[in-house]
Formats: sequence, C-alpha cells, structure tokens
Amino acid sequence: MQCAEDYETLPVVVQPVGIISEENFFCIYKRISSVSQISPCGSQWALCIHYRHHYAPENGWSDFQTHCKFVGLVTITDCLSAKGFEKLHVQRS
Repeated sequence: MQCAEDYETLPVVVQPVGIISEENFFCIYKRISSVSQISPCGSQWALCIHYRHHYAPENGWSDFQTHCKFVGLVTITDCLSAKGFEKLHVQRS
C-alpha cells in the first residue's frame, strides 16, 4: 500500500539472508525502520527513508513509477560464530 509520503522518501528494502527466525527478523526490522531520516556527512539537509520487508517484482510500469524503485538494501541474518560470519561474508562478496 502506498501513500503520499512515499513520493517524498527513498525506498529501502530490508530482507532476511540465511537462517533467521521471523521473530528476530521483525524485532530488528522494527529498530531499523525507526530511523526515518538521515543526514549525509557534511550536509545540512536530511534524506527521508521508508522501509519495506518485501519486494514486489517490477510490473512493467517502473520507468514511469520511479518512486517505486528501491534505492537501498539492508540484509539481516543470524551469525552465531565468527566462522559463520566469515562464510556469509565470502558468499556475499
């Protein structure tokens, strides 16, 4: 569902990667999505952001609906050990 504010914000998708419980994912998602404005380094203005936890595939209208294109991606996962983190890092590099 979209609203008027979506036209004034940068869309960012937040996705789980690997094995993470739904409860943990949404707990972290809530904390991430609480940040709605960021200021680039050395800037006096702020960027407004909105987050989505699902990504709808392009519908053929994306050239006309640029407000629907995601400009950022945040991934969340559980890493119980340093070795698990290294493995994930190698997969994503």
